[in-house]
Amino acid sequence: MVDMSFSNSLNASHERGPDTGHLSQTDHRETAENYQGELFRLGIYRIAVCRDGAQWLFQRQRPQSQAGGAAWDTLGYCVSKSGLTRLVRAHIGSDLHEMDDLPQQFRRRCRDE
Repeated sequence: MVDMSFSNSLNASHERGPDTGHLSQTDHRETAENYQGELFRLGIYRIAVCRDGAQWLFQRQRPQSQAGGAAWDTLGYCVSKSGLTRLVRAHIGSDLHEMDDLPQQFRRRCRDE
């Protein structure tokens, strides 16, 4: 059983933070709580796009500290949905249905986009 008590919201929008409502701005740092590349989260895990737009990140939230709040550690980087699925299963023990809409291969962003 996975302990998902650190964070309980599903963050489908880059404009909303967990349990805090609307964020005034997002952060470009991949370890930040309000990272602009976050796609969704489930408990202490989230999937995001790396800051260079080259791959997906699978991350786990650190326990919150009074000084700095929560930060995120990257557990793996993937460019294929099958690789991301294996990584998620290894850490969570099941599939995330939120991944169903992801493409089979990560499509790298062009600089113009």
